[in-house]
Amino acid sequence: MLETLRKSASGIVAKILMGLLILSFAVWGIADVFRGFGSQTLATIGDTEITVPEFRQIYQERLQQISQQLKRGITPDQARAFGIPDQLLNEQLAEAALNDQAKALGLALSDEEIARRVQSNPAFHGPSGSFDPAYFNQLLRSNGFTEARFVAAERALALRQQLIQSLGGGIEVPAVLKGALARYEGEERSVNYAMLTPASLAAPADPSDEELRKFFDERKVAFRAPEYRKIGVLVLTPEALAASETVSDAEVKAAYDANLSTYGTPEKRVVQQLVFPNEEEAKAAADRIKAGTAFADIVTERKLTAKDVDLGDVSRADIIDRQVADAAFSLPANGTSDVVAGRFGPVIVHIGAITPGSVQPLEEVAPAIKAALQVNAARRAMLATYDKIEDERAGGAQLAEVAGKFGLTLQNFDTSVHGQTPDGSAVASFPARSDVLRGAFATTVGEENEPVQLPQNGGYVWYQVDEITPPRDRSFEEARAQVLERWKQDQAAQALDKKVEEIKAKIAAGTPFDQAVTGAGLELRAANGLRRGRTADGVPQDIMAAVFETPEGGVGSALAEGGDSRLLFQVLRAVVPAAAAATDEKLLSDLRTSMENDLMTEYLVELQSRLGARINRAALDQIVGTDAVN
Repeated sequence: MLETLRKSASGIVAKILMGLLILSFAVWGIADVFRGFGSQTLATIGDTEITVPEFRQIYQERLQQISQQLKRGITPDQARAFGIPDQLLNEQLAEAALNDQAKALGLALSDEEIARRVQSNPAFHGPSGSFDPAYFNQLLRSNGFTEARFVAAERALALRQQLIQSLGGGIEVPAVLKGALARYEGEERSVNYAMLTPASLAAPADPSDEELRKFFDERKVAFRAPEYRKIGVLVLTPEALAASETVSDAEVKAAYDANLSTYGTPEKRVVQQLVFPNEEEAKAAADRIKAGTAFADIVTERKLTAKDVDLGDVSRADIIDRQVADAAFSLPANGTSDVVAGRFGPVIVHIGAITPGSVQPLEEVAPAIKAALQVNAARRAMLATYDKIEDERAGGAQLAEVAGKFGLTLQNFDTSVHGQTPDGSAVASFPARSDVLRGAFATTVGEENEPVQLPQNGGYVWYQVDEITPPRDRSFEEARAQVLERWKQDQAAQALDKKVEEIKAKIAAGTPFDQAVTGAGLELRAANGLRRGRTADGVPQDIMAAVFETPEGGVGSALAEGGDSRLLFQVLRAVVPAAAAATDEKLLSDLRTSMENDLMTEYLVELQSRLGARINRAALDQIVGTDAVN
């Protein structure tokens, strides 16, 4: 439950911590078994105690999580077979040991820093997108936490992270290992290869009914109908509420006038401007232009080029100086202005060609403007509607009742977890489709679920499971079309494998690779400079792993196109760099993390040895022997 509350606060240190705890399962072990302690004590390590009620709650939550993943209940015997009790206890002991050590070292965290951690956790952000105290308290209550208990757990987590970061930070990968990695990464290979597809083989004859039925009987489980669930989905978005919002014609007209440039293309003009150092020179030039001197001649006399005075083919909005813009768009084509008091000095403006603008009339764009205004209004009203819907649900209203009350549409789907209807078609798309399907198959009929919040306050999606149809065996007649298709796929796969082996046999007998391939009617292709973990233009990625597992000069094959085709190849050359100049940073980072994990695991083992873990096995057996999720 605590992990659920923290789900959005998954920093790199937290990930390392969880990785260490998982690794500790294999090495932690149980140092001692004790009896005669208090009936509520399950385990101790150092000065830290793990109580029976505490472990029972965590154990039940872990079983619930696993049951949801498996889509079925888990029995006590299955839980023990999976090793869940000991794994979880080892995890709790590891956390307790780190807590004990942090306390011994005097590590501490201020109340201000804890408050900052909680408030910055996106899991506690409300519909406004920021920390919501009411939502935070609601989450704690619904998960059985008090604020004090959660803050204490969060403080312990922060101190464990502080301890681990101080121990694991700064690890450097040895130069020898870097060199080996660089040689591994830098190795290049060249190959010849060919693709075998079902199209290159003759199609098999259709099977008899008896053959097909036998094929079905041998693989019945592959044709089982999956579990289907009837799900009701209620979507609250601004678009869903828009139709109920009233927008007047006056509001549409105001929006049109305020954004007139949006509804057409503005007028453009070729504009030139000549800036003068003072009013006198500008006035003298303007008088000469009025007397017949061309604007271009004045430009030349001032030893300027057209580039020096051109503003280009611009709209009014493109001209920064408003005085110049007003003058430019008040002149006729080939007109020249009088002196204009510009921002950077006296200016004379000359106009070349004019491209008229065009504006869509209001009646053409009014429907779109109205729709946009309705969506904006609905967006403002959406949070209020959300609160009302939650109030209705808290009062026991079903989604169908809520939909009718607020004018929304309740969509109903009969679907598998993969979004397929019983007739094989895909379920219609709707917001948060994958999240809703995943959640719906982890809940039960009639159970109330938390709504899925769409990104950036785009709305909410509620869902409920109305009916569950369990998986079942299909009859041969019902599955016949699928059986025939699967039979054809199997026949094609067998034929491809046989063809590959025939070509390999010819090559082994002495036929050159290129001759064996072209003789089989296949296209010979070449690829050079192939490297591990990298894509190469035109080279199927299915071939890469197999190529680097095959020795130089060797011939290999690999599945391709999801197993529908086969790749046959020969490694022509393998080049390993003698020295390592550079190593891939991601690979180094992964290796550094692995080394940190190893160091932390050794540290945990040493802590156990020094602190001593003692287990009340009788209490543990009682918990795991009777508690199960069904």
